Amino acid sequence: MEVLDMAISEKEFKLLVNFMKDDLQEARDHKEIEQKDKKIDKILEHLQQYLED
Repeated sequence: MEVLDMAISEKEFKLLVNFMKDDLQEARDHKEIEQKDKKIDKILEHLQQYLED
């Protein structure tokens, strides 16, 4: 029963994917490699935090 309590709805999953898509598009738009890498590192950190929760 606990596993079901941890599940997210399809709407919440789509929202998460949309946030990731927007962040990745923003990272792609950076011209400087350093800024691009910083943004991607931040995205990866947020994904890792989400996976650990």
